[in-house]
Amino acid sequence: MYPKLFGLIDSYTVMILLGVIGALVTFFFYLRRQKMGRNEIIDLLWIGIVSVIAGIIFACLFENLYELIENPAAYHWTWGMTFIGGAIGGAGMFLLLYFLYYKKHHKPILREILVVAPGCITLAHAVGRIGCFLDGCCYGKETTAWYGIYFPTLGKTVIPTQLFEAAFLFVLSAVLIVLAFKLDWKYTFPVYLISYAVFRFLIEFIRGDERGAFLGPFSPSQIWCFVLCAGGIALIFILRRFMPKAHEEQQEAVADDNKADQPVD
Repeated sequence: MYPKLFGLIDSYTVMILLGVIGALVTFFFYLRRQKMGRNEIIDLLWIGIVSVIAGIIFACLFENLYELIENPAAYHWTWGMTFIGGAIGGAGMFLLLYFLYYKKHHKPILREILVVAPGCITLAHAVGRIGCFLDGCCYGKETTAWYGIYFPTLGKTVIPTQLFEAAFLFVLSAVLIVLAFKLDWKYTFPVYLISYAVFRFLIEFIRGDERGAFLGPFSPSQIWCFVLCAGGIALIFILRRFMPKAHEEQQEAVADDNKADQPVD
């Protein structure tokens, strides 16, 4: 559609950057709302930036792995990316840095991260999907329906699956951010994993770009959707079992610190 903004700037890259900035700003305001210290916030932000970079690298690696498995003879390196691969790589890097560095220097806040991260991720993903639309990738099947959009690069009218997914992600992001900021609800991550897995599994059926069959009739993304959904269900039980205790211990530690800071009569 519009791969170059103003004929100069790569539109997909611009939207990815805007999405990441939006996610980091949302993350920052949540941390401020939690009354965290300056050093704690700075450390979490740089960990977040490194994780984003790792996510982009993993997104490319996963896409190339899919290409290699699908057609080894014709494989060549591509700079295409897959979101699920990027999410796995980014989340893995964040947890690695959190446990190896952050937890040793600051009080643990894994609960808070699990609460706010889904809203940040979906916001960045939604803006990124607009980038897919502008770039002309990740399009849907050919259609004559009223909602179809003509793609000059394809020479045909297709379902704008990028915009459908962007709309879904913006709504999901708004819901998750409200749940995080207003209710501090601990189950935002399971809701994100399950809802996105179901949506992505279904929308794959109307994708028109070459998806490839990874396992039987299912595309690589659909296989990962099974994993995400199962992970979301398992996380519900994990949070129910362990998170209340961990949160209560953290609250007790904060209360003890506050008592220690009070002057003695």
